[in-house]
Amino acid sequence: MGGTGVYIGGLPYGVREKDLERFFKGYGRIRDILIKNGYGFVEFDDYRDADDAVYELNGKDLLGERVSVQMAHASRGSRGGGHFRERGGQGFRGRDRGRGGGGDEKSYGPPTRTEYRLVVENLSSRVSWQPPNSMILMMM
Repeated sequence: MGGTGVYIGGLPYGVREKDLERFFKGYGRIRDILIKNGYGFVEFDDYRDADDAVYELNGKDLLGERVSVQMAHASRGSRGGGHFRERGGQGFRGRDRGRGGGGDEKSYGPPTRTEYRLVVENLSSRVSWQPPNSMILMMM
């Protein structure tokens, strides 16, 4: 049975495997860690451990930087569920470079409060209230 991969984005410069081990400590056994420039992957033995880590750690600070923690997609060449093992049985270091995969992006974790706010003024009374995201997308 393969492991489950977690993508971690927004990694600070100079982050090490030890830093990620500490960050994910207490969420289950880690099989493998791969660090790239600004992002990385952590592979857990158990899907439930990975899911708990994503839910709890998304949006948290790591070495002074807010990181994005999400369930990772399987690479295009892999077969099976959302893990990173290729047919040859290699871990992260043997997988394709592209993140590939498909499906919709799920947002895990509690909402994160930011300093940004949206103020809407001077609207006609004839304007229907759509979700703010829809209005912003229409303006782009």
